[in-house]
Amino acid sequence: MPRGRKKSQLEGSLVFQDPYHHQNLELKIIPIENLFVVPHQRKPSAYHVKHLVSSIERIGFIVPIIVIASQDNNYMIIDGQHRFLAAKELGIRELPAIVVPERLAQLMMNFNIEKELNIREKSYVALAIYRQHLEANPEMLESDPELVDAIEQAYYVTLGIGYEKVEKLSGSSFEPILKKCDFFVDEKLSEALKIREQRAEKVIQANNLVKEIAQKLKEMDKWHPYVYQQIISWSNPYKRKRLPTEFDDLFNSIIENLEKAVQNPTLVLSEVLEEESF
Repeated sequence: MPRGRKKSQLEGSLVFQDPYHHQNLELKIIPIENLFVVPHQRKPSAYHVKHLVSSIERIGFIVPIIVIASQDNNYMIIDGQHRFLAAKELGIRELPAIVVPERLAQLMMNFNIEKELNIREKSYVALAIYRQHLEANPEMLESDPELVDAIEQAYYVTLGIGYEKVEKLSGSSFEPILKKCDFFVDEKLSEALKIREQRAEKVIQANNLVKEIAQKLKEMDKWHPYVYQQIISWSNPYKRKRLPTEFDDLFNSIIENLEKAVQNPTLVLSEVLEEESF
């Protein structure tokens, strides 16, 4: 049977200050139907939700969620997505929440260390933030400090577009290369998005070639857990350069080399994997 508080002990809300910056925060009880998850939050873990359901059943809902006020008396959850889903599963009707100033929302999401995001999750989050800025201000430069601070790495946006098209994209294998060549551009977001889409297509093309080569090596009984890294390392003509490289120049060369290896996979076998920073 759905459960909530029998009688409110907090009519209205309680305002208090955090003990370090002394900024005003608000503790209040919020109906669950007035709560929603931030659009670019990572995908929830079913296992974590199940674990929290068990925990709440034993000890109760103790830790408030963190929210910012939205429109129409609604609140966006910026920390506590799994607790929220567990509460819904248990039929809890109201949740304790700490309402923080909107200016803290992005910082809190960036510094949330409940679980380290993997590269796919970081890329999805970065792309969602990018699109929010694009919708709000298409004239903003992609290199604007506000966007740079929010996204951290430009290549996350490129990979986010790639992951939308190819869910099993091997983003982590390409990350060392992207760190050297995929940076924020001094173009308006309306134009910069086109560049991101073109770059994502090249990463996808390279990814497909790597998979094809890996399959051929597997058929030759030459497969191993680091075969993707070996293939990409072999195809990268600039791997020992420390200076930044133009994206198109680098990926055109990588794709050209990969196309050769598709025809002759033994070319890759000469590559000795080294622990290096591309």
